[in-house]
Amino acid sequence: MKSGVAEEATGRVRSRERLLAAAAELTSAGGWASLTTGRLAADLGVGRQTVYDEVGSKAGLAEALVLRETDKLAGTVGQILEHHPGDAAAGVTDAFCHIVEAARVKPLLKTVLGGPDGDELLSLITTRSQAVPDRAVTAVTPMLRARYAGLGLSEQERAVFAETFVRLLLSHVVQPGGPIERTAESVRRVLGRMLDR
Repeated sequence: MKSGVAEEATGRVRSRERLLAAAAELTSAGGWASLTTGRLAADLGVGRQTVYDEVGSKAGLAEALVLRETDKLAGTVGQILEHHPGDAAAGVTDAFCHIVEAARVKPLLKTVLGGPDGDELLSLITTRSQAVPDRAVTAVTPMLRARYAGLGLSEQERAVFAETFVRLLLSHVVQPGGPIERTAESVRRVLGRMLDR
């Protein structure tokens, strides 16, 4: 019985991921305004009700897409931190700059950040929802704990650092602050000071 439940859950996750991957591809190719649940359903070869059952309205699809991208970027942060096991300031600075640069070239993020067509998606990052920063902070905090346990930060200090990192990162993703070299120097100074015990 348990095996059947696990298989069903795995199938649902795969189905959702397939749906979101298709939605991201269609949005990147034609813009958010051109994407409808009907078009997405047709592209996947499923009924429109299947899309509604999975993500609800188009607003639900928007949030699911943005959170999916958040999870992918958080995974990238973790991979980068692994390359700086003894230097927290270098690790978080490298991760920060990598994400800011990736946002400029990733097709979906370019659509979100590139103008009026992405406004509904952009508002999920900036003003309409706490889901993105909360999801990112929840992902980044244990990464910092695992990689930089020797910093001597309390759990509260680690949480404050993770939230500062995420909010500063989102700010620079939405509105880049000039050349990446200047951003790197600023980030190293600000975040490095928080890590300096």
